[in-house]
Amino acid sequence: MNESNVERVSSLHERVNILKTKGYRGFRITKNVKKPEFSIEVCASNKTGMRLIAVGDTLDEAYENLVERIDITLDG
Repeated sequence: MNESNVERVSSLHERVNILKTKGYRGFRITKNVKKPEFSIEVCASNKTGMRLIAVGDTLDEAYENLVERIDITLDG
């Protein structure tokens, strides 16, 4: 694993921890649900009512996908 990939993964984990504790870029976790097809769904919303949902095989993967979705939505 090269140094830039390690930094990216470390940065992603830091953003996930921020999302879990304080919220991330105006979004806060509103719910997480275990789906019947063995996946986890995580939902976050902001004060304007925008809701974003991400799915993963594990809770950590769902949080990572949600952070990436927030970044893409706000930056893209």
